[in-house]
Amino acid sequence: MKRVALLAFFFYLAAVGLSYSLQTRFKNPLRDDLRLEPPTSQALAYLSLDHRGFLADILFIRAIQHAGSLLWKPLNFSLDSPWKYALMERVTELDPLYYNAYLFSGMGLIQDFDDILLARPILERGLKNFPESWELPFWLGYDFYLYQNDYATASRYLLMAAEKPNAPRSFFALLLKTLNQQGAYHQAQALMSKMAASQPAGSLKLLYEKKALRLQHLAQLQDAAGKFAEREKRKINNLDELVKSGLLEKIPDDPLGQGYHWSKDQGRVVAGKETN
Repeated sequence: MKRVALLAFFFYLAAVGLSYSLQTRFKNPLRDDLRLEPPTSQALAYLSLDHRGFLADILFIRAIQHAGSLLWKPLNFSLDSPWKYALMERVTELDPLYYNAYLFSGMGLIQDFDDILLARPILERGLKNFPESWELPFWLGYDFYLYQNDYATASRYLLMAAEKPNAPRSFFALLLKTLNQQGAYHQAQALMSKMAASQPAGSLKLLYEKKALRLQHLAQLQDAAGKFAEREKRKINNLDELVKSGLLEKIPDDPLGQGYHWSKDQGRVVAGKETN
């Protein structure tokens, strides 16, 4: 038993000594990136010697290497978002049909909350060159939703994506959520009705139809609340004021049985039971 303990202690000391030796004699050869301001697109086009696509590939790889610095480089390496997106600007200017560069600008390069603001003009250029793409507006919408909490902008891009050919229906839930969070009930109702119409007869279709009817009610209530605010120069305190003012005959029944109420915090009509 003593022999095993001595051997374990010996190997522990050997491991510590080897680690120390490697750190002192064979230091990490990695260095932080040398980040020079990229030349203008006109200068790069001249320097490419008519091999614009090849130079675009080199700059693209350079941007990817820098973006991956936080994953495989020491933590003290700094990330320069303006620089990496300046590279991507040059990439897409050299090769306007570099689809993966546009796509990666809204996916892999996003590492900071404000990166989407730098990516937006690049992806907007991509939308002009690839008007049938659903992926580019989807990532714009997703990023504005996740990083900026800008539900209005997010829903605009997600709606754009949903209208593209071959757009999957898997992200409709996210789109509906963004529409609901900004009170865009008319758009949400149209989308939910479309989803209900595409379903075969059954319990799921019935649920979608009930949700579409709920959104229709929310749109009516929100419109009435807007008219009340215009007329009375103040927002409503509760939905009963819409009936008393003559803007509605009655508060509609929620098909899902939870009811509707006015949320002062959100400044709009919402579904569900009111909590004090």
